[in-house]
Amino acid sequence: MNSLASIHCAALVLAGAATLHLAAADAAFQPLFNGRDFSGLDLYLGPDPVTKKPIGLNNDPHRVFRVTQIDGEPAIHITGEIYGAITTHAAFTNVHIRVQYRWGTKKWPPRAEARHYRDSGILYWAIGPHGAGSDAWMRSVEYNVMEKGVGQWWSVAGAYCDVEGRNFVLQDHPAIPYRGESPGEKCVLWSPGAPRYTVQPFEGVTSPLDPEKPHGEWNTAEVIAWGNQALHLLNGQVVLALSNPRYKEADREVRLSNGRIQLQSEAAELYYRHFEARPIGSIPTSLLSSVPAEPADESGFTPLLTGPALEHWKHCGPGNVEIKEGVATGNGGMGLHWFTQRTFANFILRGEWRHTGPKSDSGIFFRFPDPGQDPWIGVRQGHEFEIGVEPPLKPEDATGGFYPFRQPQKNTLKPIGEWNSYELTCVGPNYALRINGQLVNTWTDTEGRPLEGYIGIQNYNFPDAVQHRNLRIKPIL
Repeated sequence: MNSLASIHCAALVLAGAATLHLAAADAAFQPLFNGRDFSGLDLYLGPDPVTKKPIGLNNDPHRVFRVTQIDGEPAIHITGEIYGAITTHAAFTNVHIRVQYRWGTKKWPPRAEARHYRDSGILYWAIGPHGAGSDAWMRSVEYNVMEKGVGQWWSVAGAYCDVEGRNFVLQDHPAIPYRGESPGEKCVLWSPGAPRYTVQPFEGVTSPLDPEKPHGEWNTAEVIAWGNQALHLLNGQVVLALSNPRYKEADREVRLSNGRIQLQSEAAELYYRHFEARPIGSIPTSLLSSVPAEPADESGFTPLLTGPALEHWKHCGPGNVEIKEGVATGNGGMGLHWFTQRTFANFILRGEWRHTGPKSDSGIFFRFPDPGQDPWIGVRQGHEFEIGVEPPLKPEDATGGFYPFRQPQKNTLKPIGEWNSYELTCVGPNYALRINGQLVNTWTDTEGRPLEGYIGIQNYNFPDAVQHRNLRIKPIL
């Protein structure tokens, strides 16, 4: 990257409700603040400036959190005098969060000096005890609300994540809006398309974009949190995309993908209004291109159609699949050729296929139980991404769909006879599919089908065969 000023970015945050029922992506927003009081919310305050002892839960002697009227509408007034948070009772998994904020005028120690930006934040997927982070907040993923850095990520209570970007000394790059608060300060700059960088708990991530409105105006902050992905938007523009939020428990990594929502008090006065969320079952189609891709390297992947793995394939049902020199060709059907060595839970599956003619039909099956002699077990109890005839007979039959539940949102197919590549990511009940490098479909299963199972290739009784090659798999967290 030669010119930071020329970076064009987009971001996305995916999330969903744990205590709210999972619904379609266009579900209505549900208010998290009723406009009258803090029903459905907890208030927590960290150390008192005088006694240095935590004030604790639902005890606000300094009236840090207030309900007020501003611009003719109810709002939450946070004085910022003491570190703390407003926390939802409800927990969320795949969710779209939206809230408006507006800065006040006051700043408080320890962030009262001119070099300190006004600061607050939206914390999501918040878990564990209050006060775990800076004696004030729960372990969580942060959407930072800070002047010149709205949408940043900073670690809370040991959380960390992956991002496309690089670590910079801020003063060496004047095009970055966030200038830091001390000489020599470093920060990871979000740079879409850059190599993936694992952001450690002592590091932060900032954006090359700053679409915040002038002081005193209302801004709209949004988070799309889904599966293992999160997008941060400010005033309709993606300002950060991050992947795989997690933390360590002893020596074990744990995914962070479910929890409550917090609005921070962090030494700056501000107002929040229209605090709301909705469950989502997919990433909005308009934001698919903002979701970062998995690293292109092949580390950790095991080939399934060559070498020792060939001994572990078995066929059930009519027809057969012939594997020759790493290419699997289906004949007859409907049959299922499946890899018997082991089951897989969360994983990335990569491969290639090609239609040999316009009447080719196949599919990749995953997370199905032992089918015995019944190939329909994969259909009824597992999941399939469809490789259908071109053009498709029905929308749900289109290649790239999660059959029969969700059709693809984009068409990136190559002409018949050419090889297409795919990458399927399965994390919990969430499925994402890239075809020829582009994200074409995301979907959350609400059917309760297995979260672990076998991998298989379908052969179907169509006149033209589908061929497969370069099938390989990598288990993930």
